[in-house]
Amino acid sequence: MCKKVSGLILCLALLFALSLTVNGANQVNTIDIQAVIYEDGSMYVTQVWEGDFNEGTESYIPMNTAETLTIGNLMVSDQDGSYETVPDWNTDWSFEEKTRKCGIHPTDSGYEICFGISRYGYNRYAIEYKLDNAVGGYNDRDGMNFRFVNDGMNTTPTDVKVEIRLADGTPITEKNAAVWGFGYDGQVGFSDGAILAYTESAINFSNHVTVMFSMDKGIIAPARQELGSFEEVKETAMIGSDYDNTGEEISTFEAIVTMLLSIGLPIGLMIWFFRIKKKRREKKRQKFLERFGYFRDIPNDGNLSATYALGCLFDVCEDSSILATGMLRLIQLGCLCPEETQQVSLIGKTKEMVNLRLMGGQHDKMNEYDEYLYTVLEGAAGSDSTLQAKELTRFATQNDKLLRAYIEKHHSAGKAHLNQKHCLKRWNRPAKLTDLTPGGEQELGELMGLKQYLMDFSLVAERSIKEIPIWRELLTYAMLFGIADQVAEQMKELYPQISAEVTDYSGSIATAYSYHYLLYRNMKQAEDRRDQEKRSSGGGGFASLGGGGGSIGGGSGGGTR
Repeated sequence: MCKKVSGLILCLALLFALSLTVNGANQVNTIDIQAVIYEDGSMYVTQVWEGDFNEGTESYIPMNTAETLTIGNLMVSDQDGSYETVPDWNTDWSFEEKTRKCGIHPTDSGYEICFGISRYGYNRYAIEYKLDNAVGGYNDRDGMNFRFVNDGMNTTPTDVKVEIRLADGTPITEKNAAVWGFGYDGQVGFSDGAILAYTESAINFSNHVTVMFSMDKGIIAPARQELGSFEEVKETAMIGSDYDNTGEEISTFEAIVTMLLSIGLPIGLMIWFFRIKKKRREKKRQKFLERFGYFRDIPNDGNLSATYALGCLFDVCEDSSILATGMLRLIQLGCLCPEETQQVSLIGKTKEMVNLRLMGGQHDKMNEYDEYLYTVLEGAAGSDSTLQAKELTRFATQNDKLLRAYIEKHHSAGKAHLNQKHCLKRWNRPAKLTDLTPGGEQELGELMGLKQYLMDFSLVAERSIKEIPIWRELLTYAMLFGIADQVAEQMKELYPQISAEVTDYSGSIATAYSYHYLLYRNMKQAEDRRDQEKRSSGGGGFASLGGGGGSIGGGSGGGTR
């Protein structure tokens, strides 16, 4: 089923989960899992849980296992030291009897790893254990499909990270391995010689974190040898996933299933939930903006790349906006000249078109980003030095990496500038205001203050003549913020002395936006196709919300009780 349907079903499942009675007093904020694979296929796992625990007597992790997947070397510790590992765990023990103890509790489907909450409040637990026969040997590959975090947890974590390494230090890369992720919204891939999977949104009741990987034969020698191929394991896991989706339309059957699933579920609750979340985010941003107020000058030391990089982190700018701004700069520098033409369709209708002629000879006015983008556009224009819409569509599809490199050049330069000024404690996307240093708050305050100033341009009483000399620069930033047409209209009304120039500039804005849209849309389509091919073959990418069947290890449920 395609990703759109999977995503909708996930949202509906989330709403259903929200209506269930769960243990709301306990909350695991993060689960950080480190897994080390040994030559015999055994796996040493360290899970670090951080969160608030205010009721119940114990935490537990259900493991649904085959007879060959045995557990040993269980150790648990918290911020106050190590726990005692007891041979026979009794779930009916009191809070005091479970305090600073851990153990294994057998179940019909396997066992549970249990440990006492030990004290109420904010806690950090480290749970360590060894699983024999975790990785299996098959006739084509060695690998496993393992559920690291269960669905149905009553203390669903906000953030989960799983890192898998080989004990002997052999790097796991896309050259010798393949990897897939299931059950969560996030990414899976290769990083620093390891497999890395992480969530990008909070885990909900129906989510799980399952990682499947395979490696070339000969890297390890698993003690567990299975009949058949790993390809069969993979086929089972792929059922219900979107790894083989290539962008086909939703079938009638899928549409009916989606509709039926939606009947009776609390749609009003979904709207309420997301509205509350959005309002909270907007309220925090508004309070932040009120601290700094309007900013009436060029922000971030005039470093457009820094404004773009920081704006993308905080959703003030879109990924494509720097491409639109770059096209506008080339038009205003005289490197690109709009030419109106007429095109007659097959049915005889005439359509007005705007082509862009590459003028050349303006290199002394260009910076390094202008030079790069102009060179890219020269390749798209062909021998007649004229850019046409159909040429851009074909070129962007075949040369998407060149366009992405332009965007990344700006992003990297902006990030370097912000790092030099120590603006962020950490780089997250999307970022939180708490990720900023005081200097970073000032930088963000400038760009958000400028955007608000431009949006309220006609309402601001404290305008002065000083805006006139930099009106082009202000409109360049308005283009970066996606509000250039709105600001240009206000400028024409407020400053009649530059009305003709702004009107001409508005035409450049429209042309730049149209051509940037063609470039970016086709670039993204090419990237999406390539990313889908890569992730389906095990090269990493976004995880599938569905699928993951046939996994070993975790099962369903867990948390606290």
